[in-house]
Amino acid sequence: MTESGRVLIIDDSAMIRTKLRKAIEALGYAAEAVGSGAEALEVLNGASFDIALLDIVMPEMDGFEVLKALKSSSGTRDLPVIVISALDEEMTSVVKAIELGAEDFLPKDFELALLRARLSTCIEKKRLRDNEKEYLRQVAKLTRAATTLELGKFNPSKLGLQDLAVRGDSLGTLAKVFSAMAQSVYERERKLRQSIRTFRGALLLIACGVLWGLVVPLAKMASEIEAHPVGLAILIDSIGAVICIGISLKRGTLPRLSTLGRGDISFIVLFALVSAVLNQVLVYWTASQLPAFIVSIVIVLEGFIVFLFAALMRTELPSVKRFIGLGLGLAGIIAILIFGMPVNIAANWTWVVLALLIPVTYAVEDLFLAERRPSKIDTIALFGLVQLTSVIMLIPIAAVSSGFVSLDLLAGQTGVIVLVMAAASNLAMLLFMLLIKTTGALFGSQTAYAGTAAGIGWSMLLLGEAVPTLTWGALALVFVGLLMVEPKHEAEAEPPMIDDANELDPGSESIGPAARQGV
Repeated sequence: MTESGRVLIIDDSAMIRTKLRKAIEALGYAAEAVGSGAEALEVLNGASFDIALLDIVMPEMDGFEVLKALKSSSGTRDLPVIVISALDEEMTSVVKAIELGAEDFLPKDFELALLRARLSTCIEKKRLRDNEKEYLRQVAKLTRAATTLELGKFNPSKLGLQDLAVRGDSLGTLAKVFSAMAQSVYERERKLRQSIRTFRGALLLIACGVLWGLVVPLAKMASEIEAHPVGLAILIDSIGAVICIGISLKRGTLPRLSTLGRGDISFIVLFALVSAVLNQVLVYWTASQLPAFIVSIVIVLEGFIVFLFAALMRTELPSVKRFIGLGLGLAGIIAILIFGMPVNIAANWTWVVLALLIPVTYAVEDLFLAERRPSKIDTIALFGLVQLTSVIMLIPIAAVSSGFVSLDLLAGQTGVIVLVMAAASNLAMLLFMLLIKTTGALFGSQTAYAGTAAGIGWSMLLLGEAVPTLTWGALALVFVGLLMVEPKHEAEAEPPMIDDANELDPGSESIGPAARQGV
């Protein structure tokens, strides 16, 4: 073919349609013919053409109505239309059609040379308009990309500049330079946000550790006043439940039971079982039998166990750096257990082994919280419901084991200990839930390191426990490992992909029934 382009013929006369089709195909164009205006609009909704030849006088829907429908739609308003007329009889109609947007006219007894001239001129003008529109569209896309860049949170791959960058003109060069600049800015901003997240996570981690480290020596002190571990857990969880549910009621964030799904309820029940029943009672129980600083040191194994679980579940990337850091922490703990324990601990290895279950329950808690936490429930409300559920679970256990704490004890030193323990453990857990949400289970598990350091310090301060010298060196090794573990790289909220589509007028994506009727 010497020419290219698709032509739509709209004429109710089969003879004229055949004549035009053969002439157009002889000129090298592709042609499609329809016999009515409604049929033409239907075809144009599903296919694109370079030009339309339109008869004015047609039954049901004449050429004027077809023109109005075409020019009212953003999808067809730029389609060139040549009206077909009997020149001597319909000149007034031709003028009206051109006023409605037709490009030119063609007499029904046309010459082939005239048809060629009309088609080539109109198609060339359309292609020039299309090129101009495409250029302006790409300029607008580059402008929107620059606006997106100012937001500070974006991904260069979502700016949609790939098709611009391959252009060989000045706009393509500008797109390439802009894309390179955007990538550089993105990497710098991403590293800055990651550093801020790491710093914020480290502060939360230390705060959780200091608070949780206080719980173990306080549990030791409570046990010396004959406070049963189960009864102690009931008191502390009751205080946490009352405070958290009270705050949630005041803020209007406590969900109704009817709005909780099966997944929400199962999370609350299982989390209460693991977090508030199993590991809480284990901590209080072992603290009553072992030196507080030994219980604190054993808990630090939580980080290594979470690493193993997360690597097996593929919820965290087991990078070499993280593996080395957690390995150093494990080596330090092993050194403490073998060489840094007091001499009189040898008779209590059974309790040490039991204490090893504590970091396992903590690890399960970390991963469960990271993977299954209901995002639609407020953190304080969720924790209050968990505490209430744990109290309900613990009461039968306390009744069977006679583990209730006598109210007479609460009037003295035990009452102060319980209040401080409740404040420390409940606040630590709320902070920990926020830490897990923002940094992931693996980094969140490193609160065990901070908790160990704080637990040793609190044990020395409150209980006067002596820590062997070798223990300090091993702890230094543990904290070097801590520094090598970083929060996970979270996916950041970004603007949507800047697509290639032009903005359409409302309701103009297609030629609707109203347009087909000329209204």
